[in-house]
Amino acid sequence: MNKRKIKITALITVVVILLVSLCAGAVSLIVEDSMFKNNTPTYITPNSQTTGIIKNADDYEAYILEVPASGALVVRLDHEDFIDNTKTAWKVKLYKITDDETRSYKELSYTEVFWSDATSNWGEVGVTEGTYCVVVSAGAFFLESEFTLVTMFTQTDIYEKEPNDTVEEATLMQVKYGKYGSSQGREQSADADWFTFELQEDSCINISFTHSDNTFLTVGWNVTLMNNELETITQFTSRLNETVVKTGVIGLKSGTYYVRVDSQTNNTDTYTLLIGADKAVNNEFELNDTPESAILLPRDIVLSGSLSDRLLGLDKDYYKFTVPADGYIDFEFTHELLEGDKKGWNIRIIKPMEDGSYYEIVRKISMWNEDSYIIENLGLAAGDYYVCIDGDSVSYNSATYTCKWSFSEKENFEKEPNNTLESAENIVFGTYYHGAVISTDMTFDEDFYKFELSEATRICLEFGHETGDSGDICWTASIVDENGNEVTSVDSAVSAGLTSTGVTEVPAGTYYVKIETGVYGSEIPYYFRLVR
Repeated sequence: MNKRKIKITALITVVVILLVSLCAGAVSLIVEDSMFKNNTPTYITPNSQTTGIIKNADDYEAYILEVPASGALVVRLDHEDFIDNTKTAWKVKLYKITDDETRSYKELSYTEVFWSDATSNWGEVGVTEGTYCVVVSAGAFFLESEFTLVTMFTQTDIYEKEPNDTVEEATLMQVKYGKYGSSQGREQSADADWFTFELQEDSCINISFTHSDNTFLTVGWNVTLMNNELETITQFTSRLNETVVKTGVIGLKSGTYYVRVDSQTNNTDTYTLLIGADKAVNNEFELNDTPESAILLPRDIVLSGSLSDRLLGLDKDYYKFTVPADGYIDFEFTHELLEGDKKGWNIRIIKPMEDGSYYEIVRKISMWNEDSYIIENLGLAAGDYYVCIDGDSVSYNSATYTCKWSFSEKENFEKEPNNTLESAENIVFGTYYHGAVISTDMTFDEDFYKFELSEATRICLEFGHETGDSGDICWTASIVDENGNEVTSVDSAVSAGLTSTGVTEVPAGTYYVKIETGVYGSEIPYYFRLVR
């Protein structure tokens, strides 16, 4: 049979027109068209096989089939084994013909069949009820040899529905049930599978992505969870040898969400995407990556969260809390125990400033193998604050953590930040003031308090704290002038009781009490007063 080279678009247009008058049981379509008079498309049915042959480099065979319902379609091409596995004998494309006025078609899968591929199966394709077209054309090294085209169809609703390469075409998923999919090749681009699901209530979801073990470390898929604005919530990769990848718990508000699966390698493996969900109780909700999107953290309530995986950038979980009066807070952070002494989480307490900036009061690090960390005796003025949990510059992981803050009202407790002369709070003689030197990671805390002398005065600084058995010098208490120059000071060991600088005559002027870490550090609360 001599056939002329044609464009696939012309083929599809004629095919769709033919379907209108197709008779049941027909084997082939007789087309009164000069483009097809020597090469008419053949009507086939799912779960059948038919033979064909390619005569020359411009030749092709086209097949039309009607799929009766949603399911998984397999197209297979069998032929004699010609040994050489580097030569392409056939190209095979599967199209879906859309039923609109433009009579357009969309490529769903593409594969090249080599000489040695006696049986070539390039995976299942999720399909819906409709009309499809298979085109077999000559490869770079075509063979004038007979082949057998086999189609296998399984009706199921738990499968992706191609074409679902865009958000508008996303396959609807039922939460708590799996959706299967496969990575289909495209002649000009890689496959992308979009899924969508609806949460009727605030929920904690978890996503698992599974597939067979292909032994290679190569990344096979990228999986991305997005909200209705298509903002990335979490994103992870699955290597060909990783049979299961799980996100861990992710808190989401009720609404519409999307999952996109992008194939990264030339494979047609079937994967399973499963989304489980439980009602959210005291859990963070993504996206809370900024102070503006922070989740409310009520006092004395344990809230759960996790740092979501991201391929680009790191997740940050922000929480907002309100201190009702001047006093101090304790912040407790716990997490699942992990193996290794790696740094796992940053715990940051942040104060919003009047100029719109944010001041980091303290940052602590929680280790993988330490299941809890408590920041105690952090003095704060009444007002709004933020907690940020992140994995910046540490060993990132998505294990579940919990956090809680408690508050104790106490008069004359330091109010962070008071780390500079400019941020010092005013004090008066004879009154006891309380505080704690809460150091931040690699930097040491300093607490400043301000007082004025209208005339030369003999003064004494008394300093005390809870005592212990250690003789380590953990505090230095001093009086400094407005330029930061030391006037007098005293060191205090853990085992010491109340100590003092002794009486010193000081000229009129502005002065400061400075409490800082001694040779060693301690976050035990201290107290002091000025006397004259």
